[in-house]
Amino acid sequence: MELRVQPGRERLRPYETAVIQLRGYGAATPRPVRSLDAAAAFRVLDAEGGWISKPFGPVGGDSSLRDAVLYTAPGRAGRYTVEARLGQRQAQAQIEVTHAAPSFRPGETTSFGAERGSRDFYRALAEHHAPLVCQETWFQPKADFLARFDYDGDWRGDNNWDNLPEGSSQAYVYYAATETATHYFLVYNFFYPRDYSDQCGPDACHENDSTGVILTVRKDGSRHGRVQAMETLAGDRAHSYTADSRIREGARALDGEVKLWRDSHPVVFVESGAHGVSSGADPQRSRFSVERMEFTASSGVLYRYGGAAGRPLHANDRDVTYELLAAAEHFWPRAASRDGGASRTFDEYFRYIPAGNRPPAAADELPGAFLGRKFLANKARPFWAWQDAPALRRRLLAAGQLGLDPAYSASVSLRFPSPFALDYIFNPYLETAGGRGPVTAAAGTAPRPAPQPAGGERIPLSPPSDKPKYKLEDRRGQLEFRGRADGSLYLHVHGDRIEVEYLSGRPMDEVRYRFSQPLPAVEMEEVRLEDIEGRGSVRLLEWPNAGNQFTAKVRIQDDKGGASTYKFKLVWRR
Repeated sequence: MELRVQPGRERLRPYETAVIQLRGYGAATPRPVRSLDAAAAFRVLDAEGGWISKPFGPVGGDSSLRDAVLYTAPGRAGRYTVEARLGQRQAQAQIEVTHAAPSFRPGETTSFGAERGSRDFYRALAEHHAPLVCQETWFQPKADFLARFDYDGDWRGDNNWDNLPEGSSQAYVYYAATETATHYFLVYNFFYPRDYSDQCGPDACHENDSTGVILTVRKDGSRHGRVQAMETLAGDRAHSYTADSRIREGARALDGEVKLWRDSHPVVFVESGAHGVSSGADPQRSRFSVERMEFTASSGVLYRYGGAAGRPLHANDRDVTYELLAAAEHFWPRAASRDGGASRTFDEYFRYIPAGNRPPAAADELPGAFLGRKFLANKARPFWAWQDAPALRRRLLAAGQLGLDPAYSASVSLRFPSPFALDYIFNPYLETAGGRGPVTAAAGTAPRPAPQPAGGERIPLSPPSDKPKYKLEDRRGQLEFRGRADGSLYLHVHGDRIEVEYLSGRPMDEVRYRFSQPLPAVEMEEVRLEDIEGRGSVRLLEWPNAGNQFTAKVRIQDDKGGASTYKFKLVWRR
């Protein structure tokens, strides 16, 4: 036997890669080593001498062959040895890692700067529960890196496969949030330019890949709630995991438990190539050890939310941050308006017909797939078209109901302890009105109906008694607010004035507020709520912008009887 290094890559720059193939020799001619006869074991002999992927075969060749690995060089120069063992035989190959070697890594032609602050008032919730993504990598590691759909600088889906080498490797995850009286539901949608394999053909591989997780977060009185259950997607099949021992299986069996990193971030494992997602603690599907925080069978990248789109240095980078993108701002406007079809982003539009007499979608037709043409066409589905094939066959859930109606989907798949409400306080993807009557709640629950926003009289609050001393030269400003509320209301903040629009309950009292400077009539770099106190919820609904005459809109919702004190800071940066 011998190990053969990819020609020309016997010398590598730090963090670059080479294919190493195991070859067996008979009496006269070389032949491939067949893994069906015996599986070869590969390893790097030197400590910190680089990393190897799981084995793969000749692309498009004999499917029984798994005789090659991808070697990733370490960051330190030196000579390193890769060994393969097959039975009693062994073979070795040496690779020199040096900065003097030529580079084989294509330059990236697309790069994204910092995102403008999201106006989504569920952003802090999505950040708090953003998963730790344990992403396995294989022989096309860049195809396993988390990406955004326009990673190549355009919104076309039918050139994403070809543009992989030069497209951006910055890490992004799309998210969507909905809310009922008892729970939050968070969808995290992972996107990849390729679903790939060493056996691409009529039944495997396709341009674009879209998968992810759905979290059920119970409102427990804390600011962000607690993860109670998680659904993951692998192809057209969903798997269920729980972080609450009271949950029982429903239409779907339980596949295991949710492991949390730093107490609030679920650990998820994503396989290389096909990108099926499972809990990081799933013994049947995950090739990751949560206890050791190590990949057990291959190289891989650890992604954590960090508020910035980092780039993996190599196929085994263990600390890469990703940025969150609100689907309601980036994807949904294109999907709901059919603009995505004209721009070659989406295809296969369908009419969403939900099971269980549930609310229809907010758009008459939705795109069922990202446009893709390489190998299998249109196989990647955005979260509003995700489906669970077993539930679909049994007519328990409709195509798209996993992501569009996660409260109902979770209640069908699993049995939750009461209360578990199905009325949505917030779900921009469904049309909850329209003569269908109120959305029902699960048996044994009786949530208070959420107030419906309605236009009403705005009542100005009296200005502070002391004359303000504004710091007009500062780029940063803030409003400190305190008041007692009973029911639901909007606060409209414009300049240094506040107007109240009451939706239900009694007028506010004991109101105190102070501006460090008037809210400027300009586009903001950042607007957020801080130091929130109160038994109900406080949400920033609208950023100040030209469309609303640069007015910030804050919602206070108190569903319990009697008045309660609420405090918050509205902070902005020009």
